[in-house]
Parts: sequence; C-alpha cells; structure tokens
Amino acid sequence: MQPPSSASPFSQLSSLPPRQPISRGMMVFLVGVAALMITSGVALIYYTSVTHPAQLRVQATATVQTFLTVEVQGTATANVHARATVYAQANATATMQAHTQATVTALQAIYTSVTSGRPVLYSPLVSPDSYRWDIYNTTDGGGCVFRGGALHASVFSKGFYVPCFAHATHFTNFAYQVQITIHQGDEGGILFRATDTTSQFYFFRIGRDGFYSVYVSKDEKHNQSIAYDSSARINTSLNQPNLLTVVAQGNTFYLYINKHFVGNTSDNSYSSGEIGVFAGDNTTGTDVSFTNAQVWSL
Repeated sequence: MQPPSSASPFSQLSSLPPRQPISRGMMVFLVGVAALMITSGVALIYYTSVTHPAQLRVQATATVQTFLTVEVQGTATANVHARATVYAQANATATMQAHTQATVTALQAIYTSVTSGRPVLYSPLVSPDSYRWDIYNTTDGGGCVFRGGALHASVFSKGFYVPCFAHATHFTNFAYQVQITIHQGDEGGILFRATDTTSQFYFFRIGRDGFYSVYVSKDEKHNQSIAYDSSARINTSLNQPNLLTVVAQGNTFYLYINKHFVGNTSDNSYSSGEIGVFAGDNTTGTDVSFTNAQVWSL
C-alpha cells in the first residue's frame, strides 16, 4: 500500500484486524467433512461413470434383445405366412392343373370311345355313292366334283364358300369325321345338322391361318360365330391333310383336329340334319379335297 501523501485526508487510517488461528477440533471436523465429500464425490463419479452406464447397458441390452426377439418372431411368423401362401398357391395351381388335365383327358377319351366302334356311314369319297354327294359347277369355275380319287370343293370368288351336301343322310347325335387337304387358297371344313334347301346348318372350318371356328348358318347371307381359336394341331401347309371330327351330343359340340381335342361349344339352333363339306375363299381362290367320311351314331 502506498503511504498517503501529506495532503491525504486519511493520515490516521484504521488497521484491519489480524486473522484468528483454527482450533484442532475444528480441523478434525473439517477434515472429516472433506473426507466425506471426497468419498461422496468418488461414489457419485463411480455411479455416474461406471455403475449407471452399466445398468443402462444392461437395460439397453435387454431392450435390444426384446426387439430382436420380436423381430425374429415377426420374421418367423412372416416366413410361416409366406410359406403358407406359397404352398397354398402351389396347391391351388396344382389342383387347377390336375382338374384341367383331367378334363382334357376326359374330353380326349370321348373321341377314343366314340370312334372305336363301327361307323354307321363310311364314304371313301373317291366317286359318287349312295349318300348322294353334290356334284355341280359354279359360274366362277368352281363347284363340287369327284377328281383324282377325292371329292373336291372349289371356289374362286372372294368372300364366298361352296358347300357339298350328302343329301341321303340325316343324323341327330353323332360323331362325324372327314380328312381334308387344302391344295390352294384359304380354308375348308365340314357341315352338319344341315337343311340345304334353307341354308341352315353348322360348319366347322380350319384355315391356313392356323385358326379354327364353328359357325351357325342362318340363311344364305347370315352366319353367327359360336367358336373361334387358333390351334397348333392344324397343318397349315398346302397339300397337307388334316383330320376334322365333330362330336354332336344334344346342344354341345366337341371339336377335334388330327384326333386331338381342341375345344367345345354349344348352340340349340338345329337338332338334326344332313352332313357335308365345303371350301371357302377369303382372300384367294380355294380348292380343297375330301376323303374318308365317317359317321358314328351316339
């Protein structure tokens, strides 16, 4: 402290009193308190840095294990459901395939059963016979004619067809089969349950486009499709034979190409009638030959 100057008004300053020494008892007390505080602090530090984190880790581990357990259980449940779904779908698919195969097998068996017996009509179609197949010429140079050991139907007018009926026939429930060969043009097929005088009948056709169809002829100008689909069973090359068969039972018709079931359809327009064959010109002149007509009664 600097001494006051002579001019200082504080020439007689009061002195601070001296500090009192600490007694031994007080020292012991203070040391004890300090020791307690240190111990408490260490304990707090230990709890904070070791014990509590350990507890948190245990709790966290337990929580994670719980989550993992739930997740594993959930995954297991999901897997079970997924497997069950896959199995169900597989079983459903297998069942459907089995039913489909059983149906196809049964429909194929119809052909085998029906055609294994003795036919009530057999016409080789190499020449005119007692069934009175049509023989005539059309103005476009086509028509129905026996030539080269087969019955030929020819048409050379786009959008027209030429039918050749067996007038001395009449069937109700039956299987009718003919071998046809397209030598030129578009399509050919068979006619059944026909009344030729009114142009009312069914016709089952195949084409070089690989499609088959069944139509109902209402009159000379009106036809209605009742079946239409493609089939790999059709030989689409020229001069390659195809065997067409229709099984007519009541209102249902089962269709076969080269002895294989390809489809079925139904209609109640006509219940009986003549059989026949035909050639159709969709885009170009057509010539089709027919051999070995057969009918089995049901």
